[in-house]
Amino acid sequence: MLIEFDGRSYELVFGNDVERDGVYLELSDVADADPHVVLDAFCWEPDGRITGSAYREDVPLEIVEWFIAETRRRLAPPTGMPDPAPGTPPSRA
Repeated sequence: MLIEFDGRSYELVFGNDVERDGVYLELSDVADADPHVVLDAFCWEPDGRITGSAYREDVPLEIVEWFIAETRRRLAPPTGMPDPAPGTPPSRA
């Protein structure tokens, strides 16, 4: 999934890591010729624990908040509570 925010392009990738036994989301800044991961989240399937990491300073707060909402929606194990509505990427004119 490609999103645009404040003149930058980001790509959201969902994946499965069999070595660590879980699933992950990565958000990469793809605006430059050398794309790099800026945020990631990992859900450890044995216990449902979710961890996250940031790899760059100065990530816009709106992007961090959107990424957290997407992480909860896509990676959180079922708890009997309804899932939040799918997040809409933040936009800035």
